[in-house]
Amino acid sequence: MAERTHLEHFLERAEMTIEEAQKTFNDSQRVQQGDPEEYTQAQRTLQDLNDELDTLMHAASPEQRDQLHRTQIQVNQLQNHFILKR
Repeated sequence: MAERTHLEHFLERAEMTIEEAQKTFNDSQRVQQGDPEEYTQAQRTLQDLNDELDTLMHAASPEQRDQLHRTQIQVNQLQNHFILKR
């Protein structure tokens, strides 16, 4: 079972990463083109987060897995937005 404090810290970091990536995506949707390097970095960060989610899922309790799964759905949806936009 994953440590509760580790899981809480990870979920906070995941939420911040999702918010930053969403902002980058929204900026890229505007009339002027967003920063391509920032866009690419947001995609990399989301993938790193998704990889870490997979690792944590294996050590998590059922309740923790539920929280992680909801976060993973958000990450996957945002990754899909990035892919479909390109």
